[in-house]
Amino acid sequence: MIKNIIFDLGNVVLKLKWNIVIDRYTKDAETKKLLTEVIFESEEWKLLDLGTIEKDYALGIMLSKLPVYLHEACKGIMNEWRDALIINDKMISFLKKVRENGYKTYILSNAPHEIPPFLENNDLTQYFDGQIISAEEKVSKPDQGIYNLLLDRYDLNPEESVFLDDKLENIEAAKEANINGIVYDYNNHEKMLEELDKFDVNYR
Repeated sequence: MIKNIIFDLGNVVLKLKWNIVIDRYTKDAETKKLLTEVIFESEEWKLLDLGTIEKDYALGIMLSKLPVYLHEACKGIMNEWRDALIINDKMISFLKKVRENGYKTYILSNAPHEIPPFLENNDLTQYFDGQIISAEEKVSKPDQGIYNLLLDRYDLNPEESVFLDDKLENIEAAKEANINGIVYDYNNHEKMLEELDKFDVNYR
């Protein structure tokens, strides 16, 4: 029986729409692609999620990879990226319902240090009984350590838990920790509900 539902943030609870901030600085498709790669798809972004480098250090490396005329754009995007986080209203409705039905809910997310304040400022922490944010713990998915940390900290039985994440590799890693998992498609919320029916999760 499922008692705990674990949520990734990016493209699950929050939609990551990077173009919201990138479009403030350029409309050129190639430039947008370059900025996306250098900022959000970079090794530095992963290390920010891991909490092992400081934002200013990451920015310096990113700037070194860009032509000078894009430096101000890069700085602006790095200051404003949280504007690209759009709350998934369908998932909030789902969270409210499952919590009403007695399920415990948790966050397990690869995210930088700015995310916990974002959750607080947007009143999102009320929907969760606990959270593991990678930058705070210095370990990130799909490392087994982060799953074990969640289970140990909140005394969860993995077989009574199901994890919703948008990346298959993270779900596969969860299953290695004996946590049930569902790959979430932000554009097909109903598919998740169908998958949860197999676990007899009451979300109605």
